[in-house]
Amino acid sequence: MEDEARNVYREVKDRHVLRTADVYQTEIEDGVAGYSDTLLAVVANFRNGGAPEGFNAQSMVGKSKRGEVALRLFAVVDPDTETFVRAGFKTRGCLAVTGCASVVCSLLEGRTFEEALAITTDDVKRALDGVPADKSYTLHFAVEAVRALVGDYLVHQGATLQELDARVPCDAMSVPCALCEHCSLRSTRIDLRLAEA
Repeated sequence: MEDEARNVYREVKDRHVLRTADVYQTEIEDGVAGYSDTLLAVVANFRNGGAPEGFNAQSMVGKSKRGEVALRLFAVVDPDTETFVRAGFKTRGCLAVTGCASVVCSLLEGRTFEEALAITTDDVKRALDGVPADKSYTLHFAVEAVRALVGDYLVHQGATLQELDARVPCDAMSVPCALCEHCSLRSTRIDLRLAEA
């Protein structure tokens, strides 16, 4: 007898699948049970997909275990004020990561780095009227991607590891850090550490 849980080719009734230049839904989802109407509306109507023209900061966070879920952010930063002018995203994974990415891009625009770094998972969750319990990691991905976006900009402006740590501190033993198997900010820190060696 065939194991339905392992049959990746099975067709699910009413399966919602997104395939655009900026969003690639890889997780098979049985309908939209557990998703708020607000989250579904954000996914259906996102206007901030892709990299905005002239972007000067980018980040990526994600995981590969038990299915690939990734979120990339791109932003145009005003160098005089360290304010986010425009932000865009690309995602791979589920509806929740797309909703989180779109909302966090909207939250970023017009904010300074300090204001952006103050964005919490609760802010993203509130803006979406929640995410399904088994997708709560996507909230952490959105916030960590913001941190990595700020870090990317600072390093490209010449920040040292010590300066990066002072402005965008990381706790390698935190839950968000553990959830993000792939993190561009972690990779940047490692590169800076190796350059100092």
